[in-house]
Amino acid sequence: MDFTIISLCGYKRARGRSYLFAKSGVRKLQNGERSAVRALSFLLVTLALYLFLWQVFSQRFDFPAYYYTRLIEFLALCLFVSLALTTPMRFSEMGIVVPRAVLFRSLSLGGGVGLAFVALFALLGTFRGGFSFSWHLAGDVSRLTYFVVAPFQEILAKSVMLYSFELVLDRRHPRVANLLSALFFGAFHVVYGAKMMVLSAGLSFLTGLLFQKERCVWGVALTHFALGFFPLCFGLG
Repeated sequence: MDFTIISLCGYKRARGRSYLFAKSGVRKLQNGERSAVRALSFLLVTLALYLFLWQVFSQRFDFPAYYYTRLIEFLALCLFVSLALTTPMRFSEMGIVVPRAVLFRSLSLGGGVGLAFVALFALLGTFRGGFSFSWHLAGDVSRLTYFVVAPFQEILAKSVMLYSFELVLDRRHPRVANLLSALFFGAFHVVYGAKMMVLSAGLSFLTGLLFQKERCVWGVALTHFALGFFPLCFGLG
């Protein structure tokens, strides 16, 4: 009799714990779904707002194209703050705060890929009419600003947009999330024309693969800098 009572008590406790675990799992799933919906909503609103402002400003003002790049960065920064306040953002998953070993591997990989493209740009410049190289660049891309612009854009493209799409897809389809993020990144360059949109989307997809390999944004920023800065130095812009 005593043994039966003890067994029943143990069964009830075990059943109670199972219920609590299940309830906790459902709550986490619901929170994750809500975070994904918020992330997707913020992404769509940000893109729609940018396209709307671009249409309004381009019809009324003759702004240089790089003004719209600053607008993209401002809106993306607002997106980052909105996601930080409404979703459980983790800097480790976003690739911003990483262990030293991961940082070293990411910088090595990103720097290696960047150097390979620099060599390719040098060959293309040579075949197009002789080797030439200049640090002097026209426009808003300069030696000083692009060192800051490239990492900042990668944080927004990978740590915000790509991470948001991963939340939307529940991290089960990383390649699809990377593709969607690349398409969004390309759409933000609509002011530069179709060619730049395609090149930007391709750059974003490539750096997205590198980001997902090491989960660190800093090595990706080196690749972005090499692909965005050195073509102009070799006269390929």
